[in-house]
Amino acid sequence: MLSDRIEADEFAVEVYERILDGDGPAEMADRLGVPAAEVDRAFGLLRRLRLIRETRNGEVVAVNPDSARTELLLPLERAIHEQRSLLLARRRQLRSFADAFGRAEQANPRHSPIQVSRDPRETELRLVETANGCKSEVLMMQSCVAHEPPEARHLRPLVLDALRRGLRVRVLYPHAARADAATRSFLCNVASLGGRVRTSDEIFDRFAVFDREVAFLRAGLEGDQAVAMVHGPVIAQFLAGTHDRGWESGTDFDPARSGYDGTLDVVKSRVLDLLAAGLKDEVIARRVGLSERTLRRHIAAMMQELAAESRFQAGVAAARAGLVATTTRTHSH
Repeated sequence: MLSDRIEADEFAVEVYERILDGDGPAEMADRLGVPAAEVDRAFGLLRRLRLIRETRNGEVVAVNPDSARTELLLPLERAIHEQRSLLLARRRQLRSFADAFGRAEQANPRHSPIQVSRDPRETELRLVETANGCKSEVLMMQSCVAHEPPEARHLRPLVLDALRRGLRVRVLYPHAARADAATRSFLCNVASLGGRVRTSDEIFDRFAVFDREVAFLRAGLEGDQAVAMVHGPVIAQFLAGTHDRGWESGTDFDPARSGYDGTLDVVKSRVLDLLAAGLKDEVIARRVGLSERTLRRHIAAMMQELAAESRFQAGVAAARAGLVATTTRTHSH
């Protein structure tokens, strides 16, 4: 069987050119000033690539690369075709069982509409299956790429694929996503494909909703890889409503405008608000979508501006100065 990896090099190309000129192995080694073993190695590589052949009288001649390509790739293409056929057959077989399982779930109330998985591979397969079956709308609420849960890495390309298929997509991220290079790149891709993007001063949860019928959300504490897949409109529409409310108070994302685009003051105000509430840095960072290091840098700068000696004092001083909107926040749209 042909090796999966055949590395061609400049010397093999030079040997091929010499063969085209009619040189044999012995004279080729003399002209190139290399050991005969090196020429033999190049000949072996060219044979595996089907670029040379021997005539009946033992003469080595060069083969047209187009002919070699046909001889090399035809078996591979045939194997790929057979594997694709097998894949389609397996999908058809499993679809019958999936339909039976779905009918049983609807008929038997003992079947739970919530399936929890701690296996990343299983979660990925469920996400792919659900996204491929989505017909109209995808809603997504997530944290920045640097802080996203593992399943979100699989979700992002599926969201882009949904846009390419013409589905409606709305994604909601924290304001900090505007200044995070990896997250901003994804948001720009969403916008360029026709999706709608907004950012908010606080992301209350992380989830995705497909057709307002199926939802994926974290099912455990922070650091737990448990993901719940929820079937049925009740919970899915509740999460969609949460997304709708966050969307209404969010700020449109414009890829043409760099940086925080006027939302940095909102982020700082929210940080001060949470400091005044006495929350830990880890919790504040998660809520506003910043890394703890970036959060501490913002806090240090704000403490200096407010002449505060502690984080709590900074929050209280900001509240007294009217810098913290503890009851009503305004958002530009």
